[in-house]
Amino acid sequence: MKKVLILAANPKGTSPLRLNEELRDIKEGLQLAKQRDEFSLEEQLAVRTRDIYRALINHNPQIVHFSGHGAGEEGLVFEDESGKPKFVSGDALAGLFKLFANQIECVVLNGCFSMVQAEAIAQHINYVIGMSRAIGDQAAIEFAVGFYDALGAGKSFEFAYELGCSAIQMAGIEEHLTPVLLNKTEVADTATQKNSCVETKPEPMPHPENRAIEVFFSYAHEDENLRNELAKHLKLLERQGVIEAWYDRDITAGDEWKTEIEKQLNSAQIILLLISSDFLASEFCWSVELERAMKRHEAKEARVIPIILREVDWHEAPFGKLQALPRNAEPVTNWANRDQAFTDIAKGIRRVVEELVRTS
Repeated sequence: MKKVLILAANPKGTSPLRLNEELRDIKEGLQLAKQRDEFSLEEQLAVRTRDIYRALINHNPQIVHFSGHGAGEEGLVFEDESGKPKFVSGDALAGLFKLFANQIECVVLNGCFSMVQAEAIAQHINYVIGMSRAIGDQAAIEFAVGFYDALGAGKSFEFAYELGCSAIQMAGIEEHLTPVLLNKTEVADTATQKNSCVETKPEPMPHPENRAIEVFFSYAHEDENLRNELAKHLKLLERQGVIEAWYDRDITAGDEWKTEIEKQLNSAQIILLLISSDFLASEFCWSVELERAMKRHEAKEARVIPIILREVDWHEAPFGKLQALPRNAEPVTNWANRDQAFTDIAKGIRRVVEELVRTS
């Protein structure tokens, strides 16, 4: 028999979640399942940090499901002794789940921006599901119900994940790309590098034929100062010969500007969308650069990365399904220290570059 342990937390001061509805629907699905006798369910609500390891010890689950808030690098949100938010980092969770690696088969982190913790836990657990961005209440519920309905029917974790994503889409919610399934075998090398205790200086990364990865800036000219600041933070990657950045001010006299932009856009391996109200209002950015960028992204010819510069309603745009930078998609201009925001963006772009180099 497989035991499912649900850990739920919605601390004081955080936005209310429909946790009871999610729990009820999961229970109902498992009770109606063809293989209902093969599953049991335990729940722990208003979970404090010490409740996590106590529940793992007492219940010996094979599947652990977290339902609540996530906050990217800061961690998953549990409760302290007074019911207020208490962040638990990915490293702390990875260390805990390592102790139960021979027992736990799958971990589901059904909370916003939980990919950081999922990647850490996936060093030790065979299957881990995290959310690449914010996920709405209804989407989270639809995913959970579809996932456990599939498991209750005897399907694999991979199939259950796919059905969960399909359930979101079937409900008419455009968040089906938010859940991400990680496999321990696939992420082991990357996770080891990220969590290494030895800090090394960045070195130039090898690339086939010594060709730098081309990076294209798509931006509105009203945001040129912010673009220039970001370019400075990417300069180390350029000096290392890892990337070659391009934007429209690089067009030389006498060249046809539209033809040159399209040429660069079609050859770039990374396309940065610098998002603001001016970007969304620009007809050229929207109908030429964005449209072409998304087609190349969907064809897996290039990686598109939205960079949120200024506060604007962007989540329903064509790129809204993509993981954005900086951390938690917090607009650069909202950060008290913009250098920290641009540093976070540069680190995120470096990770994408490393991935592209490894798979080249």
